[in-house]
Order: sequence, then C-alpha cells, then structure tokens
Amino acid sequence: MKAPFDILKKDRNGNFQWLEEVNDIQTAKTRLAQLCAESQDEFVVFQNIDLRVVATSRAGLFPRNLLLTT
Repeated sequence: MKAPFDILKKDRNGNFQWLEEVNDIQTAKTRLAQLCAESQDEFVVFQNIDLRVVATSRAGLFPRNLLLTT
C-alpha cells in the first residue's frame, strides 16, 4: 500500500521532483524541517488521498518556517 504523503522539491523552473513518501503528517513535518535545514530549496508535502498540498516550506525565510495549509 502506498504511503498517503509525498515530499516534493520545487526546482528553479517551478517543476516538482519527488523525493520520498511518508506515512503521517508529523513525520512529513519533521522531514521538511530536516530538508530546510540542509537546503534553501522549497519543499511541499502532497496528500495523495485528495490530491492537494498540505504543508510547504518557503525559500528565503530566516528562520525557515513550515506552513501548514490544513
């Protein structure tokens, strides 16, 4: 069974690159925080059930903030 959340990286052209899947939103938020600490890129958490973005990071913010859309 596929995990319900995918973590994607947004490139400079606005395209998304799949990075990994996770089983719950808390794990996704933790992983986003780790990715933001390592990179200035933008990341999103995509929920497969209803095909929407449920969390995002914003490039250029200091400190890096995670924004939940739910």
